[in-house]
Amino acid sequence: MSSDPPITGIRPILTVVHGNGERLIVARLTNLGGGSQSNRFVLRQPDFRPPWPQPDKGYFGYAEVARALDANGWRGCRIEAMASTDPEERRARLLARKKLHLQCVEAAIRRAQDADPA
Repeated sequence: MSSDPPITGIRPILTVVHGNGERLIVARLTNLGGGSQSNRFVLRQPDFRPPWPQPDKGYFGYAEVARALDANGWRGCRIEAMASTDPEERRARLLARKKLHLQCVEAAIRRAQDADPA
């Protein structure tokens, strides 16, 4: 039976910018050896403190990040991929940006549908 390598750190990959200028960091969890956990994220303020309570399991997926942003008033925020000199990492960050954007749009649609009982 194989087990996942232990989580040893985080790798900031995206910045989420609120309309008022406030910023949050979306960081990918990393395991021993520096490998990324591709769909496991934490949200952090610039000082690396959590902006609000984190899930019991300790990380978010893309949809959970989007729902947390929506629920905490981060609607219409801008998502930026952090710079990287490694072409593969840059590609991965741009893909993560695109995936998170799509999940944010879906969260907004769900919120609008839930608010309109018609």
